[in-house]
Amino acid sequence: MNRALAPLVRRSVVATRASQSSLRGGATPPVPPFARAPAPTEKLVENSDAVWDDGVAPELAFDFDCQHISSQEGLAWWLGGIGFFTSVYQFVKSTDPESMNPAVNRKMNMVVEMPRPLVQEDA
Repeated sequence: MNRALAPLVRRSVVATRASQSSLRGGATPPVPPFARAPAPTEKLVENSDAVWDDGVAPELAFDFDCQHISSQEGLAWWLGGIGFFTSVYQFVKSTDPESMNPAVNRKMNMVVEMPRPLVQEDA
């Protein structure tokens, strides 16, 4: 008889523990591995808009991580990207996608009322 009641007792103990932990609010969130920066006590400088300050560690909003890439190379990559997307746009535009649309054109979308049929009176 003990073996027959053992699964029921285990289930009730697990359910009781689960409801007790939910009543206490559950686990607390983990402690962050960093120390927060203190709130500023002085007036901010004029060009502080270039500083990203999330309360942890202020840093410049501009990334200077790629110092090995020259300005000319960066400009070449940027112009190459703009040129690529411009050429894709021009190619799609040259295929005339509006003519391939199976839906009715907006110019043809007009509402016409049907003429009312003549009502014949039975006399």
